[in-house]
Amino acid sequence: MSRMLIYGHRGASVDVRPNTVDAYELAIEQGADGVELDVRRTRDGAIVIFHDDRPAPDATPFVEMDLSEIRATTPWIPTLDEAWSALGPSGLLDIEIKNIYGQADYDPTQRVAAGVVRWIAEHDTGDRILVSSFNTQALDAVKSLDPAIRTGLLSMSWLDPMVALRQARDGGHVSANLSLIRTLDGAEQIVQAAGDLDVLVWTVNDPGHALTLADAGIAGIFTDDPGLMVEVLSGRE
Repeated sequence: MSRMLIYGHRGASVDVRPNTVDAYELAIEQGADGVELDVRRTRDGAIVIFHDDRPAPDATPFVEMDLSEIRATTPWIPTLDEAWSALGPSGLLDIEIKNIYGQADYDPTQRVAAGVVRWIAEHDTGDRILVSSFNTQALDAVKSLDPAIRTGLLSMSWLDPMVALRQARDGGHVSANLSLIRTLDGAEQIVQAAGDLDVLVWTVNDPGHALTLADAGIAGIFTDDPGLMVEVLSGRE
């Protein structure tokens, strides 16, 4: 059985501000295999990293600002280049494309997906990148532009895991990224049904849950506390 991978969810987000260079660097220092982060587009076509479509509820959306304005007002928000540098020579990166209907930067033409594909093409990323999204059209856009990019289908917590596995397989993805609440009780059966698909689980912060998932053969977890997860899973095969 392969060792379960540990991704820092937005970095080491229990210790420092999430989705910052400090959070990514700390996750790697704590022993995480990699980090998960969220990408958004700016008015001038840059890609910045933040979970929501704006830095605060009453703030201007990123899509209505140039990168220089974002730098001036929220300098801690990183670019993909800065995040990549923070991972060092071997850290893994899960790039979650945020493209949600109803949010300010929703874009049916999938410009963020295209930007991510360009960014990967310009960098020597090898097999260290996984591109994920709840938006299936975003993942389809990635696959159409570069079929070699590894993609993972993020599944909402209300969706039956078996349906999610089928959708991930039909979409040509390498992983199904499932919620903890829909995975924990049936993890062994889900892994068996997944076959050659990796099953990744979000968001796992309880040591007991992590051990259960590791025993079931889950391929990887996303956690806000990578340091704790590394400690709990240390030495397990």
